[in-house]
Amino acid sequence: MTGKDEKVKPSAISAGDESGHTFSSLVDIYEEPDGTTVLVMEMPGASRENVDINVDKGVLAISGDGSREPVLEKCDCIYSGFDTGEYFRAFALSDEVDRDSIEAQMQNGVLVLRLPKASKAATKKIEIK
Repeated sequence: MTGKDEKVKPSAISAGDESGHTFSSLVDIYEEPDGTTVLVMEMPGASRENVDINVDKGVLAISGDGSREPVLEKCDCIYSGFDTGEYFRAFALSDEVDRDSIEAQMQNGVLVLRLPKASKAATKKIEIK
């Protein structure tokens, strides 16, 4: 999103669980022809029941639990490429995003947020009294 006014940009806010182990998920952000911004975020192991999405003071915060049950508790691990823990990402929203119309869908560990463009404020002439 370089060279354009950004409606959604990563924020410096961070969070962690008790162990301090938090994942910053991969995210794609793109704009559709109608001006809707779409945010696609990977959250393997997370389900819609354990994902929280909040907007407060212009910050969109997404968190979720990606913890998984150990597959083979009684076996010795030879190699483990998967890690478990909490997901967290935060994004600063510009005034161009209609915060009341944000939609979210979750399927197969992928969260898709649709952030519609706010209707343009009409120019208003102020009379001097």
